[in-house]
Amino acid sequence: MSTSPLCQRISFAQVQHVIHAFYARLQADPQLSHFFKHIADFTEHEYRISCFWWMSMGGKLHTPPSIDMINKHMPLGISSNDLQIWLQLFEETLKEQLPAQSAQDWFEKALQISKRVQQIVIDKKPMGLQIKEP
Repeated sequence: MSTSPLCQRISFAQVQHVIHAFYARLQADPQLSHFFKHIADFTEHEYRISCFWWMSMGGKLHTPPSIDMINKHMPLGISSNDLQIWLQLFEETLKEQLPAQSAQDWFEKALQISKRVQQIVIDKKPMGLQIKEP
């Protein structure tokens, strides 16, 4: 992992490009596409997701949108298998769109977030519990 923050190596425009490419994959995936059918304004959705990732990389926004990732995902019925497919598609997209080190560093962030999604959304464990590494 590089020592410089991702927001210094990946621009917000690049984040938006990656997210757009990733959501095209998600919408085409036979197992995951149904999760996105209810989204009326996909441009706005992709922008909000781009903001989420940008801020997770240490990037700053003048007027960041309110993002409640956990509560948005709770009612969707996401399974562990869905999450693994999501991770696989995300990793493939990152590797295609970014230099290797930046793709790996971003994917490591995604892995940490996916552990929280697994813990809270799928396993229904309280948010206060911390994930313990094996």
